[in-house]
Amino acid sequence: MSLRDQFKKANLLSDKDARRLAHEARIERTEKGSEQLQREEQEKQRELVRIQAQDRARVQQEQKELDQARAQREEESAVDAILSHQAWKPGPGALRYYFEVEDGSLPWLEVSPREAQELRAGQLCVVTPSSVAAHDYRLLGLELARRVARVRRSAIVLAPRGVLN
Repeated sequence: MSLRDQFKKANLLSDKDARRLAHEARIERTEKGSEQLQREEQEKQRELVRIQAQDRARVQQEQKELDQARAQREEESAVDAILSHQAWKPGPGALRYYFEVEDGSLPWLEVSPREAQELRAGQLCVVTPSSVAAHDYRLLGLELARRVARVRRSAIVLAPRGVLN
């Protein structure tokens, strides 16, 4: 059903106006000729394809940005989970391991001989689970510390070279 028929059915167009419009359309087609009408139709199709391509590109860009934001949020929540569950508080140990923090102070941790050896070897890092709690230091494995450093660099207090690139 054409648009003209739909207008006619909805009583928005009288029979007389419908005949007049049909007559004008016939006259326009004969004046332009079939080649001109084909060119106009092709131009409309090209414009439609161009608009659809622009819309597709815009939607893809928006989806990419949404995916990146979602991945960032997921990584941040994973780092929060790592800091709260994977980082362990060193137990009462026989050795004191001193390290320097940004403000120049030298806090220390009581660590076992094995933990001290791993800290010196660069297998463990000292982290702080939250920026609010001052002097709450924990230990974290090297690979997890690299992941934490990518998202929350301020949580890493002491790490071997290469972790904080």
